[in-house]
Amino acid sequence: MKQAVLIPLFLFLAGCASTEVTENDTGFAQSPNLDAFVGCYRNCSNPSDGSAPVCLTSILWPDVFTSEARPEAVSIQKGDGNSLIASAISEGAVLKLSRFREGEDFEFKAGLLELKREYVASGAGQPGNPFIGVVTSKTVLGLDTSGHGRINQSTAFAGTGFLIIPVAGKTLHTHKIERAPRALCGNI
Repeated sequence: MKQAVLIPLFLFLAGCASTEVTENDTGFAQSPNLDAFVGCYRNCSNPSDGSAPVCLTSILWPDVFTSEARPEAVSIQKGDGNSLIASAISEGAVLKLSRFREGEDFEFKAGLLELKREYVASGAGQPGNPFIGVVTSKTVLGLDTSGHGRINQSTAFAGTGFLIIPVAGKTLHTHKIERAPRALCGNI
């Protein structure tokens, strides 16, 4: 009888957590203002563990660039008021330029840029999707103590799998985006 109670209890409390941090991670540094982000950055992280790189252009402009045509660099400039201007650059040419405004596109909290949170509801409507529930993700951009870019991407989910198995969990992935020599961004 005890086993009959323990198995459903275990399934009820099922959950997971996953955290991935880059090698030699120094954490976020407090940036006093948006001017601290101005500079030239390599577009993609360079993970040493063989995992897929994370690219700034994929975060700033989802679905604009393919993996075959990724820009080399991203230039960040201070815009008017509380805004930043980002430019995707390859071979000295600007491929995409956008203005991102505080309060509309991001929040500047404790020296970090927190992008607008994304929410997705899943009703298991797609073929092969056994998950019914909600998923939320958050991306935080900042600088590390060396002045390089740092990206935290977290996802939390809760719902049921196959209609009967409770599922909940959270993931956190941290990536480093190196500052690049100014020449890589050209005259921007």
